[in-house]
Amino acid sequence: MNKVFAITCHKITNPLVHTVRYLSSFEENIVLVHVDKKANIQDFIVLKNNNVHLIPNRIEVTWGHITQIISVIELMRFSLRFNYEFFFLLSGDDIPIKNNNKINTFLEHFFDYNFIHYQDLVTKYINPEDRVRYNYPKFFYFREKTVITKAKKLFVYRFKNIFFRNKEFYRIKNKIPRMYKGTNWFTLKKDTVKYVINYIEKNEWYLDLFNKSICGDEVFFHTIIKTNNKLKIFSDNKYPHKALRYIDWYTGPQYPKVLKEEDKQRMISSNNLFARKIDENATKDFMECFLY
Repeated sequence: MNKVFAITCHKITNPLVHTVRYLSSFEENIVLVHVDKKANIQDFIVLKNNNVHLIPNRIEVTWGHITQIISVIELMRFSLRFNYEFFFLLSGDDIPIKNNNKINTFLEHFFDYNFIHYQDLVTKYINPEDRVRYNYPKFFYFREKTVITKAKKLFVYRFKNIFFRNKEFYRIKNKIPRMYKGTNWFTLKKDTVKYVINYIEKNEWYLDLFNKSICGDEVFFHTIIKTNNKLKIFSDNKYPHKALRYIDWYTGPQYPKVLKEEDKQRMISSNNLFARKIDENATKDFMECFLY
């Protein structure tokens, strides 16, 4: 089963090295790595292999910003030069929790499907349009939660319909497809990746629409895929997370939780293929225990 694993990252961590080395140990797999332009590329040369490629078009990525979307587009475009059936989007905080053989068996069973998770009744509903119909100021992309930043955000939320409306959104609203939101880590068929890239190239206005969005990567790709009802989306009640990722948004103290040894049994019993976020100093024994 030919697979592309596309990883977006900004620093060398134990999970990143483990994931790249394990997945690339199988000739059928291609690993593509987008390294944030802010990082020193020399730190990542250690990852290179015959089937591991550090993609050349690097983006300076900011959390929550359109640059997150653009980095994924670059990975998708680069992937199209290879022969594969499935494209996995991963972060540098992900590890496989099923071995390569089990991943292949699962994909063979559901070969025609895309694995992408759309928001459901388990979590509080967020209107996807709210991510793009306002022009979010730069301080929305700051991860630090200072009192001043919180006060500024409160002002924006209170007066967003007066001062922060995205005029372009309302100008072209009639041609904007219905928007959808979900988890920004997914597994797609190659034909779906081609469709996404083709849609972006034929509709240049669509990417521009997300220029001042917030966390638009949770809307951008999900919406495009829903414009084509011929693309099959996996749905099975035995798998609550349709992208087959184990992510703990509930127990804390971080959200999502940084996964450690104490989470091992829940990760194993989840039936997912990958897990995140893994502690950057995770031990080899912990990360390898899922691969037997």
